[in-house]
Amino acid sequence: MADIVTSRSPFIDGGFVPGAAGTFSVEDPSTEAVFTEVESASLAQVDDAIAAARRAFDDGPWPRMTPAERAEVLGRMADALEARRDLLVETIIAEAGCPRLITQIAQVGLALQSAHDMPPMVAALPEWEHNELPLREQLQGSKLRLSIRRYEPVGVVAAITPYNFPFITNVWKVMPALATGCTVVLRPSPLTPLSALVFGEAAEEAGLPPGVLNIVAEGGAEGGRLLSSHPAVDLVSFTGSVAVGRTIATQAAATLKRVILELGGKSVQLHLPDALADGPAGAAGQAAMVFTAHAGQGCALQTRMLVPHAKLAEVLDAVGAAATRMAPADPHEASTMVGPLITEAHRGRVEGLVAEGLAAGGRLVAGGHRPENLERGWYYSPTVVDIDDNANPLAQREVFGPVITVQGYTDVDEAVAIANDSEYGLSGGVYTDDLALGVSIAERIRSGTVQVNTSAATSFTPMGGYKQSGIGRERGVAGVREFQELKHIVVGSR
Repeated sequence: MADIVTSRSPFIDGGFVPGAAGTFSVEDPSTEAVFTEVESASLAQVDDAIAAARRAFDDGPWPRMTPAERAEVLGRMADALEARRDLLVETIIAEAGCPRLITQIAQVGLALQSAHDMPPMVAALPEWEHNELPLREQLQGSKLRLSIRRYEPVGVVAAITPYNFPFITNVWKVMPALATGCTVVLRPSPLTPLSALVFGEAAEEAGLPPGVLNIVAEGGAEGGRLLSSHPAVDLVSFTGSVAVGRTIATQAAATLKRVILELGGKSVQLHLPDALADGPAGAAGQAAMVFTAHAGQGCALQTRMLVPHAKLAEVLDAVGAAATRMAPADPHEASTMVGPLITEAHRGRVEGLVAEGLAAGGRLVAGGHRPENLERGWYYSPTVVDIDDNANPLAQREVFGPVITVQGYTDVDEAVAIANDSEYGLSGGVYTDDLALGVSIAERIRSGTVQVNTSAATSFTPMGGYKQSGIGRERGVAGVREFQELKHIVVGSR
């Protein structure tokens, strides 16, 4: 195996410490082999990490530094992460099973760009803004009154992150939280801990004050529960499943702490007739690239394809052929586009959902099986299912695997109704040459992001969901403000 990140123990109060709860194994999902052991933080150590973050926020220099001063330190931290680019690529391939090309571009490349972009973006935002009082309220006789908004760090942030895009999710939580002056306890998924522990190395090199960033990898879930319920934690930022998100919200409610929940999705790709005027090949190839990305393990992936009834048969043929060409293979190879699912249990869940969808009337067009040429690894072939009822489980439940449904519609109104007939509302796409029409349809889709022909997932664009897809926003100005308290200060002459 190529070189990977070396850190294997908790990072608490400015340094790595031996884990006090034994070790847990990290498995390569492409081989089913354990490739390393990580020292697990005990519940007492998670409590220590929270206490260290609390001290660093209440008494330390970090929240009292200017945004520009914090950005300078975080710039050094981004440089330290950049110096580990190759190690990060190999690490994420090993622990997440993500194909090399996707890892280089999306898992690491975009994340490192965000690590560099986010601190100066935060520093450029105003800390003070004028409240727009009418003149009659500003001037009262000889008295002058000034009403202003001040943005202050929320305090101690618990960042709980998932396995599918671990490094970039860590960046999108840690960097803006630190840049606003918060202190952080990062708790990664036990399936992908190494790409989080590397932040400790970068924090040491950058000279981050002790306690500002703490990282507690654990083999179980006890520490996560403590982070969600501890009174010294002011905000929990979680990315993961709806079920766990609900649990975290319940645990946080006892202390009325704020939550940012980026949860599941069941996103539509709506193709208008003009987008298929030259045939289905282009749309089919694009659809296959989207729903198979990282073996479909992405909450914002567009896994419901809607096309006009008149084009349905030929689109199904084209998508099925494109999916068949996307054969799963070893993620370490440069040519691989589809890697494994994360665990054996998760592959079993995907298989079970496909079986439910077929039993409910879906028709298998392609895939629906384990690749015969891969004896080891949690692989599942890209799967295309033709459905005619949006109540089908494959249309309603998040599969989190390389599975797409294709469904026909009669007119735009029906297509929008199908798109909105979901408990989720995270993302979606509209494909058309008529941009004005595309935007008008985007306005009608109840989703936190709607893409018209293109995408933009950068430090400067907000992401978050409607309905069961979550609460709050990440990235962009809206995401930065989630880590800040809004204080109203009014000043007047005597």
